[in-house]
Amino acid sequence: MSVRDFIERGLLQGQTETLGTGNCIFKQGEKISFLYLVTQGSVTLADNKTGIDEQVVAPPDFLLGITDLLHDTYSFTARTLEPTVLIRLSKERVQQALQENPLLRLSLLKMMSWEAGRTQTAFE
Repeated sequence: MSVRDFIERGLLQGQTETLGTGNCIFKQGEKISFLYLVTQGSVTLADNKTGIDEQVVAPPDFLLGITDLLHDTYSFTARTLEPTVLIRLSKERVQQALQENPLLRLSLLKMMSWEAGRTQTAFE
């Protein structure tokens, strides 16, 4: 089950946002308030500490920030490379839903593992 399935079933609430090319979604070091489900478009991730830039073409249901869920700040900067559609999810609500739903917890743990292995930029 994908994060989008949890949203469609009402287990997670989010707000849809459309951003143009070159928009900053969040910056490295900013306090984490939201996670972003990328449903269309692509983003680039940058780690200012290492100087690594890595383009990520976001597949359906790519959840930006999931690997920082247990941290206070984002570990990378995310910018759009083209018009991008996102669903903004409150970090607090995601954490609450994780406590209430074991299936969501398993799904997000898998996603965290997949994303951490997919890009070295953000998750060191």
